[in-house]
Parts: sequence; structure tokens; C-alpha cells
Amino acid sequence: MPNQNEADQIIAAGRQVETITPGTSGNLSCRVGRDGFVITPSGVPYHVLTPDDLVTVSLATETVVAGHRVPSTEWRLHRAIYQARPDVAAIVHVHSFYATLLSTLGRPVKAVHYQLSWVGDEVTVADYATYGTDQLAANAVAALGSSGAVLLKNHGLVTVAGGMEQALAFARDVEWVASLYVKALPLGEPDLLTPAQLQDVRAQFRHYGQPPS
Repeated sequence: MPNQNEADQIIAAGRQVETITPGTSGNLSCRVGRDGFVITPSGVPYHVLTPDDLVTVSLATETVVAGHRVPSTEWRLHRAIYQARPDVAAIVHVHSFYATLLSTLGRPVKAVHYQLSWVGDEVTVADYATYGTDQLAANAVAALGSSGAVLLKNHGLVTVAGGMEQALAFARDVEWVASLYVKALPLGEPDLLTPAQLQDVRAQFRHYGQPPS
């Protein structure tokens, strides 16, 4: 079961996700312990979520081990990512407008701005599959690789990180860069940052912000 901190993180993130994804679409989860993850329930609005609404699923047995709600229909997607990526401790899935728009075109989010550098060199598009299926989960894992985000074709965006705050930040970063990319395209094909330039930005970011006091 999630501890209070994990539950609070998911609920707080859900309130923020509600501003970038329509209705009850999307889902969030955190890894718990060595063999489970806690995920948002299916069809419950984020602004009314309580800790009792969250559902804990076993990675090994695929069964609900805590919670009285039905888990998100995308629990298979979350499970597959946690199994493939031991470094991932939190997942955010949203249907944010610009990222989803690019997914309908089968176009990756390109590095038109260095804000994408935290996530990867670009955000690739996973092959289409029906939502909530094992095939969707497999396609997402294959396209995600070792990066921090993936587009689900004709569906939406998934971001992953070592914590919920970072996964949510990735979702906002990808959506913002996607909006720049979409709005630039009518004016011409935008210039892209190279992998080497993005790596330089990552190195520079290590010195960003205030030193610890």
C-alpha cells in the first residue's frame, strides 16, 4: 500500500494534471516497494480523489492487492514500464492538446527548444494499439526505450521519471515544446537542436539554480 507521502504526491499531481488533460482522461502512478505500484482509479475525477480511491497493483501477479476501486484501464501500460525500467518510480499519462495532436500525425516531438533536453533528444511515437491492452503496453515500452517520454499514436503522452514531481514536469515540458513545434510549422520547418547541443544543455543544467545553503 502507498504511504501517506506517495498518496499525497499522486493526489496533488492529479490536481495539476487536470489542467492539461480533458475530463478523467490520463492516469498517474508511483512504484511502491519492490513488487507493486499505486495507480489512480478508472473514471474518477482528479479533483475529488482521496487516498482511499488509489489502487495498488502487484507487478508479479497483475492483481489488485489494496484498494476498493477499479484501477485505471491503463494499469498494464504502467506495469510494463515499471518492469522494463527499474529506474522509473513515477509515471504520468495525459492527453494534453499539442502532444496528442502530434500523435495523431505520427510525428515525434522534435527538439525545437532546449527545454526538451531533460526528456531526451526527441519524443518518439509508439505504434497504435487499443487503449488498455497488452499490445499498447508493449508498443509504448519499445518506443520509450531509455528516454523520459513517449507519444502513444492517436492517443496521448506518457512521461516517466524517478519521482512524481519530475514526471509531471516532463509532461509540462513536452507539451510546451510540442506547442512551439506545432505553431512553428505553418511558418516553415523549424531548426532543430542537435544531440550534441542538447548534451551541452544537460551539462549546463547541472549548475542551474541556487547552491545548497
